[in-house]
Amino acid sequence: LPPVEPPHFSHGNFTVTDVFSHIGAGFIIVPLLGLVESIAIGKAFARVNNYKIDATQELLAIGAANIISSFFHSYPVTGSFSRTAVNSQSGVRTPAGGLFTGALILLALALLVPYCYYIPKSALAAVIIMAVIQMVDIRILKTLWDTNKWDLFVHVVTFVCSLCIG
Repeated sequence: LPPVEPPHFSHGNFTVTDVFSHIGAGFIIVPLLGLVESIAIGKAFARVNNYKIDATQELLAIGAANIISSFFHSYPVTGSFSRTAVNSQSGVRTPAGGLFTGALILLALALLVPYCYYIPKSALAAVIIMAVIQMVDIRILKTLWDTNKWDLFVHVVTFVCSLCIG
C-alpha cells in the first residue's frame, strides 16, 4: 500500500499556479463532469431499483472520498457505471456491498494476481458488458421516432461516435 501522507502541492519544478495555468478550464469541467456522471448513474439505478437518491448526500460522499483518497495518492473518485451495473445485476442492495467488493479485490490482489495474469482482457470485458447490457433500452428508439426525430438523430449519432471514437 502507498504511504499515508498529505498530498504534495508541487511536483518537481511545477507549482500550483503553473499547473492551474496549463490546465485552465479543465479544473472546473472535469470535476463537474464526474459529479454529473455520478448523479446520473445514481438516478438511473434508483429508477430501476425503486429507491430515492439524495444528490446532496452523493456529492458529500464523493467529496469526502476524494479528500481521504488524496492521502493515499489515489486517482480522483467518481461513480462507476459498470461496477454499479454489476452490483445491480448481482442483487446488491446496500452500501455494504462496496465494502465486501473492496475486501474481495484486496484479497484477490494479494493472492490471485499470478494466476489471473493470463485471463484475456476480452473475458473480463465480457463480464462488464453482460452486466451493462441490461441497462440498454431499445424501446426508446421507437418512442423517439414517434415523438421527435431530431432527438433520435442526436441519439444515434452519439451512439455511433461513442463506438467509433471511444
